[in-house]
Amino acid sequence: MSVSIDQGVGTVCGTPPCSSGTTTVTPTKSTTYTATATDPNGITTTSKAVVTISGALQQSINHIIWLVQENRSFDSYFGKLGIYRANHVQGAKSTDVNGIDDDLNPAFTLSDLNNNPVHPFHYQTECTDNLTPSWNESHFDVDPPSNGTNQQGKMDNFMKTTTSVPHPNDSNGSRAMGYYTEADLPFYYELATEFAVSDSMFSPLLSNTIANRLYLFTGTSFGTIYPGSNPSTGQPEFNPDSYKQKTIFDVLNANNISWKYYFQDNSIFLASFSDWLNSDGTPNTAIQGHVFPISDYFNILSNPATADQNLPQVVFIERGGNSAATDEHPLNNVQVGAAAVAQMINTLIGSSAWPDSVFILAFDEGGGLYDHVPPIKLVAPDSQPPDTQNVPFKVLPGDFTDSGFRVPFVMVSPWVKPNYVSHVPTDTTSILKFIETRFNLPNLTARDGSTAANVPPGANPVSDLSDFFDFSSPHLLTLPQPLPAQPTTGTCKPSLETGP
Repeated sequence: MSVSIDQGVGTVCGTPPCSSGTTTVTPTKSTTYTATATDPNGITTTSKAVVTISGALQQSINHIIWLVQENRSFDSYFGKLGIYRANHVQGAKSTDVNGIDDDLNPAFTLSDLNNNPVHPFHYQTECTDNLTPSWNESHFDVDPPSNGTNQQGKMDNFMKTTTSVPHPNDSNGSRAMGYYTEADLPFYYELATEFAVSDSMFSPLLSNTIANRLYLFTGTSFGTIYPGSNPSTGQPEFNPDSYKQKTIFDVLNANNISWKYYFQDNSIFLASFSDWLNSDGTPNTAIQGHVFPISDYFNILSNPATADQNLPQVVFIERGGNSAATDEHPLNNVQVGAAAVAQMINTLIGSSAWPDSVFILAFDEGGGLYDHVPPIKLVAPDSQPPDTQNVPFKVLPGDFTDSGFRVPFVMVSPWVKPNYVSHVPTDTTSILKFIETRFNLPNLTARDGSTAANVPPGANPVSDLSDFFDFSSPHLLTLPQPLPAQPTTGTCKPSLETGP
């Protein structure tokens, strides 16, 4: 019998044959070791051992995976999470530090397009007509006080902006007030309960997908408030000349941090940045060489011997916005999208990379769906004002010191505080700050570089997400109970959704 151990340990028992013994290893980071025993007939068996290094972020976390889905407000997905937690977590209450602040109250009342009162209601379909979270609609939804600030807004105009997009199945706009529960999204509800969730995570600005996703890559939208709006070039969306701002991926390259960018269909937002191509129009391999189909992620994690070594330090997963239809946009079946996310997370949890990994599930913006919590004040990322010239509408007042609406945000890792709810007010550029903190990288802008010491009065610094973790030991290497399967059998029929 011979025994060998990977991770550079080598053969620890060979000739003469052995049947027992110990080997000392001295990893500098949390590591999964695989021992392979081979008998004289060549038959092998393997066994895994996880050696965790408790302590700071840098010792405990080696892989950060982040996925940003589409267009969901916190209330539309997790408005009933506090009730679920109170029934599933010992000692949890819906309004204390162990629970969700300000659960979605069924007594909240808004007026629809016909001035009829509508309360929050449980959707009858897993997809609805689209809504719009664009700059004007989002600022109007807040219904700010007369002094112009979006804080302490009434948050009561959501149904009145629903006609900005086609709405063949909902003439009164009530779809903005719907929500899902654990009956629809059991995987998400239990995920957010077993691991760590934020009830105070906001999108970066009050506008739609493109501007918010620019923040997620660059820490700013550099003036962009609407697709095609860009003060430096005025070029259309997805023209490679449009977005010249340095991205987090450029910073990773400059600092020799391994990374991959996974796509689920032909949606690759990174291709809209100027460094996607070289100056002569040829592919820039420094960027495109890191872009792979999502199958590569599953292939890496499927190998118990090499997953931890081969999974990059930073992984971004693009939403499936076109043929995949897994981005959870209102037009798509939310259960299908949640099931795709469940596969990604379950595969990571079952892999040898799990002990030193973080999976962040976030959403890019509120999608025009109701949320009762007003935006917060943040630091402007730079001196660039909103571009009001290259947009096809008269722009409502606003700037880049107001956040967008609250969005769902779940931190999944063996190192998070179990059943934790973060109440720290921040926005999703926190993900950039978390990556920068872990790998000792420079900040991209004043937004992700903001701290309690350098924000103006009334503004919130961007969190580094450290409150989610307890690095004294990994509490969730093995889950206390299996995560539930995510069904995809719910009805997806927008004509069913015309209000309660």
